[in-house]
Amino acid sequence: MSDAELPPFAARAASPVPLPTLATLAAGVSLGLAAWLGWQGQAVLASAALAAASGLTGALLARRQVASAAARLLDETVGPSSLPPADRAHASSPAALRAAPELQPLSDGLQRMLQRQQALFDAQASQLELLRVQAHSDPLTGLPNRRHFTATLDAVLTGDNAPPESGLVLLRLRDLSGMNQRIGHGATDHVLQALGQTLLAYPSRIERCCVGRLDGAEFALLLPVGGLAAETADSLVHALRLPFAGIDPSASVTAGAVELQSPTCAAAALSLARAALAEADAAGQAAAATPRAAPPAPPTDVAVWQQRIERALDNGWVVLGAYPVCTPDGRQLHLDSPLRVRLRTHGLPEPAARWLSRAIRTQLSAQVDERALVLALDAMRLDGLARCINLAAQSVADEAFIDAMTIRLQAAPEAACRLWIDLPESLALDQPDRVRALSRRWRPLGVRLGLEHAGERLARIPQLISLGLDCVRIDSRFVNGIDGVEADSARRYLQGLVRLGQSVGLQVFAEGVRSADDLAHLWRMGFDAATGPALQEELAEA
Repeated sequence: MSDAELPPFAARAASPVPLPTLATLAAGVSLGLAAWLGWQGQAVLASAALAAASGLTGALLARRQVASAAARLLDETVGPSSLPPADRAHASSPAALRAAPELQPLSDGLQRMLQRQQALFDAQASQLELLRVQAHSDPLTGLPNRRHFTATLDAVLTGDNAPPESGLVLLRLRDLSGMNQRIGHGATDHVLQALGQTLLAYPSRIERCCVGRLDGAEFALLLPVGGLAAETADSLVHALRLPFAGIDPSASVTAGAVELQSPTCAAAALSLARAALAEADAAGQAAAATPRAAPPAPPTDVAVWQQRIERALDNGWVVLGAYPVCTPDGRQLHLDSPLRVRLRTHGLPEPAARWLSRAIRTQLSAQVDERALVLALDAMRLDGLARCINLAAQSVADEAFIDAMTIRLQAAPEAACRLWIDLPESLALDQPDRVRALSRRWRPLGVRLGLEHAGERLARIPQLISLGLDCVRIDSRFVNGIDGVEADSARRYLQGLVRLGQSVGLQVFAEGVRSADDLAHLWRMGFDAATGPALQEELAEA
C-alpha cells in the first residue's frame, strides 16, 4: 500500500515526523488523556513528568521523555514500523531536543500540574492521618486499641520479617472498678494514662516493639527479642508500684510474660500470656509468671544460620510459593511468589518468617532475593503466568545487586513484562530517591513496582505521586476484622487509603484477607485486587 492509499493520520505517521509534529502530538495526547481520565489522569501524567525530570537535567530529560512517549504512542497507534529507527533516534537526540524549545512549555505545564496535585494529596493525607488515629488508637491513652494491636501482633509474629524469638507481656491494673469508687473516674484515668505512657517508652526506643490497650484494665507489650519477657514484666510491676500506691494505696499491677517463637498466631500468643497472667493473679502477687508450656527459645548462633541458608542456596533447596492475587471479577492478576527455603536435609521448605530475619542479619538477603528472581523468570517462561516477588530493603541498597537484577531482566524481556516486584513501605518513606531510581531502571523493561505491607505510613511518604509505582498493597492488619459495627472507623480509614492511592493513579491491593465478609467490604470500597485465604476459598468453590 502506498502512502497515498493510507488513511490521513497513518500516512502522516509513515513519513519522517519532524520534532515539532511530535511535540504537538505529545501535547495533544497529554491534554486528551487528562480530559479522559479526569483528575486521576492528570496526576498520572504529572507524575510521569516529574519522575522523568528528577535526577538529571530536568528540562532536557523531560523533553526526551515526551518525545519517546510520543514515539511509543505512534507505535501503539499505527504499528511499530510507522516511525523508522533513524527518525525515532533523531527525534529523541539531545541535538534535536535543544532545537525544540516549544517542548519546554509542555514540561513546565506538567510540572505545575504535579504541584497542584501534590497540594491536594497533602491535604487528603492530613485528613487521612486523623482518621488513622481515630480508627486505631485508644482515645484515653493514645495506645493502639485492641483490634489494631491484635492485628499488628498477628502480622509481626507470622509475617515474612517476623523476629525468630519474641516476648509478650500482659499487664493488668487490678480492681479497676474499685479504684473508680475509691479515687474517682478522673484520678483513675490519670493512672491509666500513666501506665500507657510508661509502655510507650518501649516502642520509642526499641524498633519493632508494639504496645496496646486490650480492654479497660489490660495492656500488652510485644518485645521483638527473646529471653527478656519475664524480666521486663517484673521490672514494670516494680516500677509502677510506688507511683500507683501514692495515688491509691490499694492499687497494684499484675503481669504475665511468655516467650514466643515465630511463626505464632496472635490468638495463640495471647492465650499463653493470659495463662501467665492468671497464674500471677491466682498467686495474689504483683509479679510476673511464665508458663512452663512456652519456655524461652535457646539462642541460635548467627554463623549456624548463615551456613544453613548458604547450603540451601548452593543445593537448590528453594522453591517459590504460588498464591493468587485476584480482581473483584475473579480474574487472576498474578501469583504472589514468596521464597520458601529448606533449611534441613530432610526438612520441608519453610516460610520467610523462619529465616528471612537471619538472612538479613547475615548479609545474605541479596543472594536470596536474586534466587527468587531467577526462579520467577524461569517459571514465567514455562507457563506464562505473571508473578510477584518481594525484595528486602537491604538488597536494593546494594548497587551490585541492582546491576545483576537489571542484567537478568534485560535478558528475559518477555518474562520481565509479567513480573511484579514489591518493596517495603519503609523504603519509600526513608529512601524515596532509591525507589525512583529503581523505577527508572526497571519499569522501562516492563516490570511493575509496588509497596507491600503498606497502610501505617502511606500518607506520610513524601512525593508519593512521583515515585514511579504501579500499586500499593495494604497490610493484612488493616483489612482483616473490618466486618461489624465496632470496626466502622477502621473501614473509614481503609476507604481513605483506597482513595488516596487511586487519586495518584496507583492500584490498591489487600493482603492476607481471611474472611469472605471482610472481602465483600473490600470490594465495595473499590479495592483493585486482593489475596489471602478468603480468595483461595472462593477459587476452590468455583
